[in-house]
Amino acid sequence: MLTQIFKNALGEKIKSKLIPIRNFLLKKFIQVDGKISVGYQYRSLFNKKAEGIVNNTISQIDGTIRSNINLRETPHILFVTEKWCDCNPFMGTTNSEHNLFGSLASSGLATQARFHFDEYYYEHHDAGDIALLETCLNTSPDVVVLTWWHGKIFSFFPYNPKLETLKIIATELKIPIVAIWFDSVLSKVMMIAETVLPYVACNVILDSTVSYLGKTNHPEKYLSLWTPQDSKIFNNPKLERDIDICFLGSTHGYADRIEGITALRDNGIHVYQAGGQRENHLSVEEYASILMRSKIVLNFSYARSQNVVQAKGRIFEATLCGAMLLESENSETAKWFEPFVDYVPFVDAFDLVKQAKYYLAQEDERRAIAQRGHYKATTNYTGEIFWRIILDKTRAWKRD
Repeated sequence: MLTQIFKNALGEKIKSKLIPIRNFLLKKFIQVDGKISVGYQYRSLFNKKAEGIVNNTISQIDGTIRSNINLRETPHILFVTEKWCDCNPFMGTTNSEHNLFGSLASSGLATQARFHFDEYYYEHHDAGDIALLETCLNTSPDVVVLTWWHGKIFSFFPYNPKLETLKIIATELKIPIVAIWFDSVLSKVMMIAETVLPYVACNVILDSTVSYLGKTNHPEKYLSLWTPQDSKIFNNPKLERDIDICFLGSTHGYADRIEGITALRDNGIHVYQAGGQRENHLSVEEYASILMRSKIVLNFSYARSQNVVQAKGRIFEATLCGAMLLESENSETAKWFEPFVDYVPFVDAFDLVKQAKYYLAQEDERRAIAQRGHYKATTNYTGEIFWRIILDKTRAWKRD
């Protein structure tokens, strides 16, 4: 009780000291003609005297609000991210809700807060850069985790933070930024990832172990990991598996998915099909429950309208839920799971039908593969392991 009173009192003291510092910083360092204007424009906006004042202000911040980090029992992460799928409130919540926020919450490794840049724009009809910087000043997160909406061709869209804002967070407030990318195989995504690279501690790639190679001069600033899942949602409660084969996800724009599902049905194999986020929307709980009831979960590795493969989040969702994964042959999944040991690959539609018939008939073999895939996923690819890696590296970045 006394400890909590002490923390509250110290917090109020820090806050009272910060108010004039924060107001000065925002007025002098941020708001210029209604835009964030720092970084490369900085020296044209402020003379040497002003620069010295700003540097002194940053030092005061380091000596005040950041001192409360020592009182934390766990690290604090600020997600700078979208709230809705495609930043569209009519599309439902973003997959980051369970991939990132939920997996961190279930791990118990850190506290978290979220700054939803799309929600801020919808509510205020303006970019949220100043509000984001105020949040960083007031809460002093140990790390900022950034996701970027790439809905446009080269998306420096008003929803996303400005580069100058990222520079302030990283270089002035000295908060490491970790950017997470779900679709690095897309050229436009790698262009953006490279553009923000000077301001991030690391670009974390979730869909490919090789997409960034040859596209960056700093591969050491990239880290390839898997798509984390919320263990409270994606798990194996050992329900009756009354669904033979399921495919959950979009088919629009995916010729291989349409061909494969059609081939199975033409050969008398029933496929339980439902949407993901964008077609015939399912809640994440409904989505996971279908995986838990499925004997075989079907997956296709090609990106939409692209002749490149990805490690889809579905491969981890399926194995965490205890189903046997049946997936188009590709080099990415084989780096996480062993073919014909942890999952079963197929080479074309004909082979898909062959493998599906065989493993539906051979129940013991199917169960053994499903169990090995589940064991590997729960041993090596959990949300807790994912966030331990991020937090361990964050501590190393701070030491550097």
